[in-house]
Amino acid sequence: MCRNESTQQDAVADDWYVDAFGALYPIIYAHRTIEAAAPEARFAALVVQLRDDDMALDLCCGAGRHLVTLRQVTRRLAGVDYSPALLALARTRVDPSVGLVRADMRALPFFAAFDVAFSFFTSFGYFMEDRDNFQSARCMARALKPGGRFFLDYLNPKMVARSLQAETERASQGYVIHEQRWIDAEAQRVNKRVTVTQDNRPLGVFMESVRLYAHGEMTDMLVRAGLRVEQSFGDYDGAAYASDSPRMLLVGVKDAP
Repeated sequence: MCRNESTQQDAVADDWYVDAFGALYPIIYAHRTIEAAAPEARFAALVVQLRDDDMALDLCCGAGRHLVTLRQVTRRLAGVDYSPALLALARTRVDPSVGLVRADMRALPFFAAFDVAFSFFTSFGYFMEDRDNFQSARCMARALKPGGRFFLDYLNPKMVARSLQAETERASQGYVIHEQRWIDAEAQRVNKRVTVTQDNRPLGVFMESVRLYAHGEMTDMLVRAGLRVEQSFGDYDGAAYASDSPRMLLVGVKDAP
């Protein structure tokens, strides 16, 4: 479903992410559990060769579901997210030794601090301006030590276009989640409008929006930010990336200055 012109209903605010990751987010994504995240975290730890003494960062860690498994691999771990609500939930889930920091990914308070950085569950491309998304990549690079490794889990734009479901509805923990999706071809973004109701009472309407960077665009951006992609996987089964891959998993290193 593609639209080149947005209706008023479909308008997405530049700062949509401020409201989208609040108290209802864990309900909307209740199926995204710690158990479901465990094999993803293990795969990511394996391909970046995460060691026990590595200092690792989960960028946009959300409620900490990947942190729980990463902590089993390394004892030096931190998570960063912009959402106070999700960070509060993460604090109840992760080991007390895990540092949790609230920060905008465009202004991370770290410089050459980490051996490894992870970015799971399409936590990139949120900003409407390409320069802001590039700044996010630069900040991830700055947070890494020279030679530091990174893992970035992103959507595959071609598969999004092929498999997008325009409208779905499902039940979750006594709530009804109604989702409408569309691609804005002009802006090169995939958007989602989420309506949450309980007992026919509306509780909230949230927007989500992600820039659709092709594989070449993404790797070029990372290179400009100082991050060299060495491997591209198409999913957590370890298959090589292809045009019909479910995901785009990028693994690489920070080049020395």
